[in-house]
Amino acid sequence: MRAGYAVLLGVLALIGTVVPLHQSWIRLPPNILPWAPITLDAPPGPLARFHINALTTDGLACLNALDRSDLSYRRLAERPLNAGCGLETGVRPLRSQVTYNGSFQATCALMAAQYWYEGALRTLALRHFASPLVRIDHLGTYACRNINSRPEGRRSQHATANAIDIAAFHLENGESIVIRRDWGKANAKGLFLAEARDAACGLFNGVLGPAYNAAHADHFHLDLGRFRVCR
Repeated sequence: MRAGYAVLLGVLALIGTVVPLHQSWIRLPPNILPWAPITLDAPPGPLARFHINALTTDGLACLNALDRSDLSYRRLAERPLNAGCGLETGVRPLRSQVTYNGSFQATCALMAAQYWYEGALRTLALRHFASPLVRIDHLGTYACRNINSRPEGRRSQHATANAIDIAAFHLENGESIVIRRDWGKANAKGLFLAEARDAACGLFNGVLGPAYNAAHADHFHLDLGRFRVCR
């Protein structure tokens, strides 16, 4: 896998040296080149997580990416880290591709990943149910706590609003897909959830769901932490 990734980057680097010489007849789609600004209103490319992770280290580039999209958001005041908790380059979405059951705050990069995830979920909803996705239910983003709320140990990604917990999806036709109820079922809802988890793994660094442990039986935990996990 690493070798294939290295080959892909090599090919893209070669393309990067050729494309400027032939821009009159070569037009690459957005989100292909690793160094180009991302376009959130275009489908993510094969380097989606690379692009999102780059935004975690460049707050200005991340905000510019949000500004180029149809997302409407409010910039939040900086809350410098204190004992591992806080929020830097934080945003609160006001209008996105779908609605949510409640307002939330998130790091800019997490919101960028979530915006792309909304697009993937909308595609899955139309494929499996022929009805648009209209609302996502979440269980929260920011919470100054350790992993699994333990008294000792590492801080959770929720401590910096770098994670979101998703519990359910609602369609325009009135149907709902609830993770606690529908995960693992041999029907369209179960298949939708399995593919929704897989789609999340292509965008977020940490994806934990019912297949991970009982603590995640009712939600997908999605984060942009340093550790890569897809369960």
